[in-house]
Order: sequence, then structure tokens, then C-alpha cells
Amino acid sequence: MGFFWLIRFLIVMLLVRLVWKFVGGLIEGAARRQTQAAPIKGLPLVRDPVCDIYVDQARALTLRRKGETHYFCSEHCRTVFQQKS
Repeated sequence: MGFFWLIRFLIVMLLVRLVWKFVGGLIEGAARRQTQAAPIKGLPLVRDPVCDIYVDQARALTLRRKGETHYFCSEHCRTVFQQKS
């Protein structure tokens, strides 16, 4: 009977420790969020007018039409755009 209480006590202590670590992590995360530096500037993205995918502007295929530059994710999308226009 004493062994049963020992197991029960160890399980309760394990649960208390897990809850303590969880709450501590929440508090630490909230504190860190307030002191974070400015976000790092990301890549400039442009939207493909055919399939609506955002593409890195430096890697996108381009097409100039009527004084406007259009950006595409693939040669297929650029061809479809040329055929529609």
C-alpha cells in the first residue's frame, strides 16, 4: 500500500513540474516578445498575374508591356499571359 502512494506522489510531482515549465515558458516568451528587435527585412516579393503566386523579384521572369513590368514564376505563366493579352 505504501508503494501505491509513492507512485501516486511521483506522478503528481511530475505533473506539477510539467505545468511549472509550461507556465514558465509562457512567461519567458511574453517577456522576450516585448524586447525583440525590429524584424529583419525580407525579400521583395511580387505577384504573378497568372497563377497569383508570390515570387522573389530578383528571380522572377519579367515581361515589359505598355510601360509596365510584369513578373512571372515560370515560362509557362509568362506564355499564358502573352497569349491572353
